[in-house]
Amino acid sequence: MGETEGRQYDRVRAVAVTAWAIVGCCVVFIMAVAALARIWPAVALLLTGVILGFICSPVTNLLERHGVPRSLSAFIALLVVIAVIIAVLVVLGRPFLTQLITLLQHAPAYLAQVQDSFNQFWAEHGKATNQDVEVMSSGILDAVTQAVNRYAADKTTELSSGLIKNVTSLGNDFVTFFLGLVLAFWFAKDYPRIARELAMISGPAHETDTLMMLAVLSRSMGGYMRGIVTTSTVGGLLSFFGFTLIGHPYAGLMGITVGIFHFVPVIGPWVAAAMTAGLALFVSPTLAVESIVVSVIAQNVTDNLVSPLVMQSAVKVHPVLSLVGLIIGNSLGGVLGMALAIPLTAAIRSVFIYYFELRSGRQIVSRDGALFRSTPYHDSEGRPIPSADALDDDRFFESTLLVGPGDDRPSE
Repeated sequence: MGETEGRQYDRVRAVAVTAWAIVGCCVVFIMAVAALARIWPAVALLLTGVILGFICSPVTNLLERHGVPRSLSAFIALLVVIAVIIAVLVVLGRPFLTQLITLLQHAPAYLAQVQDSFNQFWAEHGKATNQDVEVMSSGILDAVTQAVNRYAADKTTELSSGLIKNVTSLGNDFVTFFLGLVLAFWFAKDYPRIARELAMISGPAHETDTLMMLAVLSRSMGGYMRGIVTTSTVGGLLSFFGFTLIGHPYAGLMGITVGIFHFVPVIGPWVAAAMTAGLALFVSPTLAVESIVVSVIAQNVTDNLVSPLVMQSAVKVHPVLSLVGLIIGNSLGGVLGMALAIPLTAAIRSVFIYYFELRSGRQIVSRDGALFRSTPYHDSEGRPIPSADALDDDRFFESTLLVGPGDDRPSE
């Protein structure tokens, strides 16, 4: 009896310890989120610098390999990034603002068209048996119309006269972005040396893991952000030129919308296409069909021609993981959280692959997999290579200069 009670006590104690451990993790998580909210401006500045630094690093490495001093290489790479940003703003910035204001001003007229079509539909097809449905749907449409009209009026006033009111905020954003550029330069310039120093500080026992984590961040954050920014820019510009060609009244606004929604995998491009076609429908059904054709062509060119070229340095993430990451990122960090969600999800995926294969000796990645679909790598004896599987590249350490000349990549 005493032995049975002892086993029951051990089980209860184990459950209690597990429960308190879960509670403790939740408390720590809540405290971490609260602390992050307080220092978010500093975190945003650091993330801006790190992301821009990762975007600049391939150009920096390429120029250095061709004999250009690394300081000058980092400066040239940063100038290229700034030039691209300015070019996009020059091409799409003004049309975006003017067309957004125009859209908000015309929103009441568009909603009136929707209500007229709605009333005409019920006048032709309404019956006594579905009168309750007509009344309910009419009430919902009226409520939506009033809410949209109020929102459009507020935003039109804010955009038209809010520039002077928000000069201080714009100044703060500019200073943050400028400091982010400075951080990006130094990060792109010294990233390989910083990585090797951090690996040395971590000690011989953890040097391999430290280099691996830095490589994962470089591959996931840098590779994905470079790829997605490039494909989003190309997709947005192609859509803008296509919409301009067919005479879409909001070509600039919809071009930027396509570029932004390209960050959302799977459903983003289709949502942008539906919005574009919906606005075109107020002009004519023909223009709506032409808008869909332009959206499909731009998306196919971006996904099938541009993406395979620029996303080679990005860790692949299954759409399910991407959408889960976006939901969590939006709940924690808003727009910036969503922008960082997928590369962080890719980093977590890579870390899991590395430690799973390292500890178990089993290869989880495969060419026909789902969540862990990628190229499996093996050594000369047929054993899996965890670092190469995690990074989806067996030459990544050398290409990013994380190892010095003549060094081997971290051993398994």
